Amino acid sequence: LDSLPDLDGLPETDPRVRIHPDHPAYTIYTSGSTGRPKGVIVTHRNACRLFAVTEEVFSFGPDDVWTLFHSYAFDFSVWEIWGALLHGGRLVVVPQLDSRSPVSFLELLVKEGVTFLNQTPSAFRQLTRAAQENRDLADMLVLRHVVFGGEKLDLPALADWYEIRSADAPILVNMYGITETTVHVSYLPLTEEMTGAGAGSLIGRAIGDLCTYVLDDLLCPVPVGVAGELYVAGAGLARGYLDRAALTATRFVADPFAPGGGRMYRTGDVARWTTDGGLEFIGRADDQVKVRGFRIELGEIEAALGGDAEVVHCVVIVREDRPGDQRIAAYAVPAEGCEADPARLRRRLQTMLPDHMVPSAFVMMDRLPLTANGKLDRKALPVPAHVPAAGSGRGPRTAHEEVLCALFAEVLGLERVGIDDDFFELGGHSILATRLVSRVRNQLGVELPIRAMFDTPTVAGIASHTAQPQTPKRPALTPRPRPTTAQ
Repeated sequence: LDSLPDLDGLPETDPRVRIHPDHPAYTIYTSGSTGRPKGVIVTHRNACRLFAVTEEVFSFGPDDVWTLFHSYAFDFSVWEIWGALLHGGRLVVVPQLDSRSPVSFLELLVKEGVTFLNQTPSAFRQLTRAAQENRDLADMLVLRHVVFGGEKLDLPALADWYEIRSADAPILVNMYGITETTVHVSYLPLTEEMTGAGAGSLIGRAIGDLCTYVLDDLLCPVPVGVAGELYVAGAGLARGYLDRAALTATRFVADPFAPGGGRMYRTGDVARWTTDGGLEFIGRADDQVKVRGFRIELGEIEAALGGDAEVVHCVVIVREDRPGDQRIAAYAVPAEGCEADPARLRRRLQTMLPDHMVPSAFVMMDRLPLTANGKLDRKALPVPAHVPAAGSGRGPRTAHEEVLCALFAEVLGLERVGIDDDFFELGGHSILATRLVSRVRNQLGVELPIRAMFDTPTVAGIASHTAQPQTPKRPALTPRPRPTTAQ
């Protein structure tokens, strides 16, 4: 605003601009398969009807306290912000460091009397672990609803939560959704019995003003139990992509099942109908993935890596070499006469991409493996070997550092870690960092600030923060009274 000329001379009255419900309310960018992000245009009508059609099942009210846990560049924040403000509730903006420390976040939930929590499954697993280790805090929670979204939900993983909060527990809800369909598409209230039923990733049924189809390649509905591509139709569909008419036409297509005509959105997700009329999410039909709650187009990472002058070929994949631990791995073929140092490539991508898109491992190869018909053989890509950077490798100098080296290695799944090795260069990420903080607390009796993991991510650095073991001190918390909103 300071850059605008002559602000003092402008009137203080409302601008004479007529706002229509079908005018854009916001544009949120999602990754593009070509490496070019695309802006999704969502109207005021799209956003408002989301809360109108879900009011019946959630009973939003002024006594509810919501958290703004996610970035406002992630459309989950639309649900968080307006879920509170449209109904006279209170919105607690979660500090970034608290969002990365499950124990601190648990304390905040209790202190602020949060009743409505929205989480990705990955983040909720960390919160569950913190609740297991701090039962006194968990017993003070007044949560009314916990809504999952952002990535595939593993139902058996919720068993630990129900063990902690089986009595007087909040209602857990799985809500599948996409930016192009205005945050949420489906609704499924969960029960403890579902965690042991051996079911897949159930996402329930479409919310009131949406319709879902599971279709084959000829746009014909598939039978119950048969996998097909998921399409969404109805009032939640966004206007399209900003200044991308051709792309809009390929994703927002004519709905052949609508009596009066209409559009449906081609999600690119694979799903199937269950015998009770619900949906089960299977995975992506293309190379788009979700890692730790973030929607990522691997092509965007490949475009950034392939733009380096020393790289002639590259491919980026998501590996899960340990169950539940997904990591992005990059494979690159250096240009002739170049070595393409992995550390330099990492630093370059860190200036171009958000942290969650920077690969955990960089593997240099003479050539990429191909199948017999000349296609990339992804199954033949080697498992990354996380080795310490050149010049490091010093062993522990004290018994204290020896314990920390062992904890680093345990969390990272490595045989050995030196005191100068960078936690994140060895494949660590924010979720593993919180797991290490928890292990340090249990093993050494020290409350390690999560910030220390990012400021000094080596054993030598962490040792300076944990040199004097002590019993962690937690400030006394006065929980807010349980709300009177109808359950």
